[in-house]
Parts: sequence; structure tokens; C-alpha cells
Amino acid sequence: METREKKAVYLGVMDWGGAETTKQNAVDFRYRFLINGLEECFRVGVENDYALQNALKVGYPYWITVQDGMVTAVQELAEDVEEVYQPPVCGVRGVRTVKNFLQTALEPVGTTLYVFGGGWNWQDNGTAPQAKTLGVSPDWVRFFRNQDANYTYKDRNGQEENRDPKNSYYPFGDFNQYYYAGLDCSGYVGWAVYNALETESGRPGYVGGANGMAKRFSEMGLGTCTKDEPLNQAMQPGDIVSMDGHVWISLGVCADGSGVILHSTPSMSRLGQPGGGVQIGAVAESEQCEAYRLADRYMAKYFPAWYERYPAALKSPALYFALKLEESGRFSWNEQTLADPEGIREMRPEEALKALFGEKKRTL
Repeated sequence: METREKKAVYLGVMDWGGAETTKQNAVDFRYRFLINGLEECFRVGVENDYALQNALKVGYPYWITVQDGMVTAVQELAEDVEEVYQPPVCGVRGVRTVKNFLQTALEPVGTTLYVFGGGWNWQDNGTAPQAKTLGVSPDWVRFFRNQDANYTYKDRNGQEENRDPKNSYYPFGDFNQYYYAGLDCSGYVGWAVYNALETESGRPGYVGGANGMAKRFSEMGLGTCTKDEPLNQAMQPGDIVSMDGHVWISLGVCADGSGVILHSTPSMSRLGQPGGGVQIGAVAESEQCEAYRLADRYMAKYFPAWYERYPAALKSPALYFALKLEESGRFSWNEQTLADPEGIREMRPEEALKALFGEKKRTL
């Protein structure tokens, strides 16, 4: 048996985006590596539920072990990287309060792009390593810094005729080659819940289907899930809302009925490209509302690199405040899971945001 150990840069799955490169054929995939300036292709072992695939990231250097044409071990090599990202707001692991949950959920805001399937594992059936790790993943920060306002999560200009699977970050073929690079809506909420409830990395994750996420957290005994009241009157800061095809975190409802939320969502860049990601957003009929003013102000002030690429995102109340599916609903934490000594849940969004960002209240 021939065994080789080589320094290599991982280049991705062979024929990525091709019609035959699908999850159903994953056991037969071949993987591209750059070794001493030359590209070589190998199979990669699928033991332990594709553990090696969940360690491989396109463009990253590794020390790989190859036995008879199959990669049997990989070790990521440290690189000289830019200064570690320091979020403007950080939670404290192990502090189980609504305020700390929301401060934790703010950590990836403005530095984590929308990747469909981001936060799910490579095989797209559970939580990615990044979404069950404490803290903002350096992979998300690196990917954000390597992109610009031309980034698109799927189709250039949002038009299907421009689809280019071989050069796309979208998971064509139902497996996630770029699972590590950013977060989708359920990946983001799953990461936020993990980082609020867990104190060490690598435990079972919380990522699952967006439609039923609120109901699932209720079934886990973390709180309650309801849907029998007008959402734009009932939702409070810290609530998690599952709707048709999306899940998001509430920052409350303003006096004018507009809502402020945290979510990972596709949104148009200032160059008109569908990118977006984890951000503070508004739910209202128009930009002439308090929620949009707050979302715009906080994204501009605290996340300027993001704001240069993306304006504040406005979403429709007809979509976001409608809980049409049987499994959708509004999840609220119980006191045993997350206490609320600061009274965050009773605050309007403006007051809650000031508390979360540590801004002083105005005095007369």
C-alpha cells in the first residue's frame, strides 16, 4: 500500500456544478488538490459521515495523507491572516439571558455573507462545524473580506439565464461545497442558539429546517411556540419566528407597527447584485418608518464595511408577519432557559438596541 503525505491546497470537487455531480453520487466524487504547482485528483474517504469533507475548504492549505489514490487524513495548516475580527457587540458564553442571546446573535452581523446552505454540513443534513463552534468563524470573515459588492449567492443580476454552476457558491447537486463560507437563515439562527446555550464547541448542533425551527425549539423544552395572535403586535425582542421558507430573530415592534429583526437573508448590494447575509433589517411597508431608520442607522454606524456594499434591507409585512404553514410560529424563551433580568423583552426596538450596543440613554 503506497502512502504519501503532501502539503496541498484544496481546489474543490472535480466537475463542481456538473449535472452528474450530485449528492447521490458523493461516494464516487474525486477531489482536486494543488501540490507543488500541479493539480492532482484523489478520492476522499467517507468514513464517519463525510468527516474529511467537512474539514475541507476551497482555497485553504492542508497536510494530506494519501493511500493508494485516496485521501485518508487532512490537517489544516495555519496561514498568516489579517487581524482577528472583533465584533462591535459580543455576548458572554454561559450567560443565559435574553440580552446576552441577542448580543451573541449580533456578533456575525455585517461580516457574514449569505450562502445557501451555509451553516449546514457538507452533506446538507445537519449542522456544519462552524455552526457548532463558539464565536464568529474566521472562515466567514475571510470569505466576506475576499468578496465585494459584486458577490452573488446564486445568479448574476438575479437572473436565471446568468446561472453559472461551475463558478457559483450555490450548492448545485444538493451538497454544500461552500458550507463553511457564510450562513443561511437557519444556519444563522442555529449558530446563535448554540452560542447562547453551549459553553464548548463540538456538541450537537441546532441547525434544522427553517419552517419548523420555532416549533422544534419548543418541543425541546426551551420555550413556547404560538401563532394565534397578530405577530406584529405580539413579538418581543429575543423571539424566534419561523415562516414559510425563512426563520429570523425579533428585536421587537416599534410604536408605528414596523418591526426590527436579525436574520441572514439575500439582499441587493449597492451594485444590484443578490448577496446579503447576516444583518439588522426592517419589516414595514416602506422606508418611511421607525424600524428602517433604526436598521439603517445601526448598520451604518457599527458595520461600515458592510454598509458600503449593502443598504439596510426592507422586508414585506405580508410575508414576514404571516404564519401560514402549520409548522410555522413564534418561539419565546422560557425563564428557565433564558432569564430576562434587564427587561429586554418589554422594550421597544430603539430602547433594546441602545441596551444591546451599550449606548447611553439621552437625559434632559
